[in-house]
Amino acid sequence: MVSTIHPQDLRHRLKTKQYNRDDCIAAIKGQRIPGALGLPLLRLCTIRGIRFNDGFAIELGGILPCFTRALNAREIMSNRIPAIASDEETPYCIWHPEVASESTYRQLVATYPQMSYQVGRACAVAGYFDLFKELDIVPEVHIAEEARECGSLAIFNHIMAQPTRYEVMNDYTRTINSSSVNLPGAHLNGDTAVESSLNTRQEFSPADVPEIIDGEELPSLLDDPGYRENVFDITEDMNIDVVNQDPLTESRGHDVRHSELLVRLLTEPLPTELPTTDKDLLLLMAAYYGDIDRYTRLRRPSMIPGEYECCVRGVYHNTMFAVWWSKQALPEGRAGWKLSQAICARFIMNNVLSKVTNDETDMPYLIWYPTIAVESTYRKLAEMSPVMLPQILRACIVADYVELFEKLAAKAIPDEAVMEEAARSTNPHFHSVLASRVGEVGQTELQSSERWKMKTSDRLLERSEKYVWKTMAWANPQTFGDALQYNGTTCTAGDVELMACLPDEWRIAEDGKTEPEPLDYVNWPPEEKRP
Repeated sequence: MVSTIHPQDLRHRLKTKQYNRDDCIAAIKGQRIPGALGLPLLRLCTIRGIRFNDGFAIELGGILPCFTRALNAREIMSNRIPAIASDEETPYCIWHPEVASESTYRQLVATYPQMSYQVGRACAVAGYFDLFKELDIVPEVHIAEEARECGSLAIFNHIMAQPTRYEVMNDYTRTINSSSVNLPGAHLNGDTAVESSLNTRQEFSPADVPEIIDGEELPSLLDDPGYRENVFDITEDMNIDVVNQDPLTESRGHDVRHSELLVRLLTEPLPTELPTTDKDLLLLMAAYYGDIDRYTRLRRPSMIPGEYECCVRGVYHNTMFAVWWSKQALPEGRAGWKLSQAICARFIMNNVLSKVTNDETDMPYLIWYPTIAVESTYRKLAEMSPVMLPQILRACIVADYVELFEKLAAKAIPDEAVMEEAARSTNPHFHSVLASRVGEVGQTELQSSERWKMKTSDRLLERSEKYVWKTMAWANPQTFGDALQYNGTTCTAGDVELMACLPDEWRIAEDGKTEPEPLDYVNWPPEEKRP
């Protein structure tokens, strides 16, 4: 195909940031190159179109490395050997949406020996055992996981029969680390974007275009890119499409079988070689309970949705997890801020004030749950960080530290939340003291963003859940909303804990309905299965 678009025009398109729905659809279908390629969404749609449509957008070769890699991958899957000029142009995934012939992969590795691990992975997908045995590669865990998932048992068994295994491929960064061949001892750990997961599709949405003022682009953290960042992106297209689809979860019986596996993995020691599963729930629950061993094994390079909230909960309830986190580099943004507050709170409740400053935004609010510090700790804390006086007063109310409360209340301008806590106390003295103080100096009103502080300590008790889900995978920890737990962060896992306790005969059957059943001993469990 002869290019009809001048390279200069293509480079101009790379700088142009415009959202056009029709262009997105046309690119995904391999019909035309978008008129503007400056937004990441439009590039993803174009890469998607290249991978699925042989001959599409060949004009983009050499214009941008991500396009060149996609074109080279498409060439290979179409049984042609591309001219790859550098590592930057070397594709990572060369087996989706199609596998090439065995002879093509054999010729590819002869031409580019540095691609032997990609070829080995393709062999695992396609079942090319003879070619796999010819490759000069170490037993690699991603290839093993891929082979197990794709049913290439000859390759899987061959790798697992070796005395040790290695982690050379990295599906998070799409890199091959050749130096890892000197680091044996790797295990199957659910860090592989197996081929079946690549069939999941996410529907794109309108992308926000950064505002330009005086010729300067002003991106915002609130800008919607038009797609969700996947944990893995080995095809470099984020599985972008015109519809949402998850073939695996739509297959009959998958939910129940997957649920059985998750329950086993949640309630038993993790096996050395993790079976094929979406380990996100395992990761979240390890964080929720503050299980250092499980969490450090299961965590991914960057946090997944709900992870920092579970970590905050784990830090509050597990001192050792808090100490471990205090020695780690915290993530950026809100996650790191909330974790820092939780660590400080856990240390305070253990009577250690080494993390305390007088910066109000950095200090935690909840410093009396699940543990109450000794009175002298709160007294010293008030000296070190006067901005924390409101929460120290609340801690005194909950702990019934009357003497310290009276001393601090004489210096405070009470706010609504402290007044509400005192009103709920079984000791009327606290409210009486504060009411007198309000009569002298008035009362501070909370900002709208602080209304979560109005929830009193009697609401801190964790409540169980009653809904039985068809699959454990749907019973994720709930992290939406705000609450006094934990400094405005919500995290509950009652659904997961209920599902873990259920007898097998109380679970929803494979052919049962998908809506959750309330465990009320009236409608569920069925009468013949009740105790």
